[in-house]
Amino acid sequence: MDKNILFKIWFALLEAGLPPKKHEALYKDFGSAQIIFESSDELIKNRKYLSMCEAEEVINAKKRGLPVNDEALWRKNGIRFVCLEDNTYPLRLRNITTPPYAIWFKGELPEENTASVGIIGSRNCSDYGRRAAAYFGTELAKAGINIISGMAVGIDGLSQTAALNAEGKSYGCLGSGPDVVYPAANKELYNTLVKKGGVISQFIPGTPSTASNFPMRNRLISAFSDLVLVIEARERSGTFITVGYALEQGKDVYAVPGRIDDELSAGCNRLIRDGAGIAACADDVIFELQGKAQAHRHGFNDDLTMAERIQKERGKGKKSPSPVKLPEEKDPINLMILKALAERASDAENLLRKLSAEAPDAGFNIQTLLARLMVLQMDGRVEEHGGLFSLPVKL
Repeated sequence: MDKNILFKIWFALLEAGLPPKKHEALYKDFGSAQIIFESSDELIKNRKYLSMCEAEEVINAKKRGLPVNDEALWRKNGIRFVCLEDNTYPLRLRNITTPPYAIWFKGELPEENTASVGIIGSRNCSDYGRRAAAYFGTELAKAGINIISGMAVGIDGLSQTAALNAEGKSYGCLGSGPDVVYPAANKELYNTLVKKGGVISQFIPGTPSTASNFPMRNRLISAFSDLVLVIEARERSGTFITVGYALEQGKDVYAVPGRIDDELSAGCNRLIRDGAGIAACADDVIFELQGKAQAHRHGFNDDLTMAERIQKERGKGKKSPSPVKLPEEKDPINLMILKALAERASDAENLLRKLSAEAPDAGFNIQTLLARLMVLQMDGRVEEHGGLFSLPVKL
């Protein structure tokens, strides 16, 4: 048994007895769980940021000793552990304010190199919401995008189930310990997530689900997500806690529009009014992710852009499209544009760079290129989705 792990788990257990900022300050002050455990009681009492009661909490925890029996039991039950001291601690979590010192999980953690979307929404969803959750969960999974949610009944569970049924990966962030199934109705989903993704918690094993835990669970959902998608939410909804965290963390928020007289869509329509992206189809979300270069991503084994990586995932298991047959075009500039887009979809700036490199004397500029693209769109020879131009190819 690695004793160093026991020191880390000991300090993680202490997180339940100290305010998050005090726990974080203690870790930053000493630099490791082992140093804190082995420090004298007097040294702990001299920490000015700890109250007398908080210092006693740390000292009493030291007296209780290392959690040898707990660690062995959790390991036997397939519960894994990672903390800030580990190189394997998720980068997405490191980038948020006051990240949890430790997280507990069963299954796996989301891959750092794979785009992820957090899908959230109403528990008491309508038939429209159920269909939307199934649609987005399925299509995003087919695009190779991980689905992050809270394993709740309603939109959360439906989107995750759809993603798993589409042979995608999904991860559930829990408001309980990683070994506590809540709600009980989603036990089958929980078991499948463990096998085909993972369940994640910042609460120690055995922690029951309580209302006070859900804001922290919602913070994990947004932290693990590159983009948050809201499908049905009332005007005053717990969903907005997750949205608030997402905005605080600099994540994009999209919402599925609904009927103006439907209470379940009032929250989504309000988000759109306030500037959230409109998710009218899965491609709206996919193209947004393709256009983003997430700051936390590094260490890829290839030179693909995020857009190319997602397109590569979407193409797995599909038939290759028929070769694109270019329409007859007498205008040499339009023909160059069509040939470039036949090779790959592109935004206007990258397309301009490609054309300028191929024909430096043609005098391309962004205004003339956009004007030509608009005419080609009106003629039905070019399509635009989320800022990317492409030829209207049927697979």
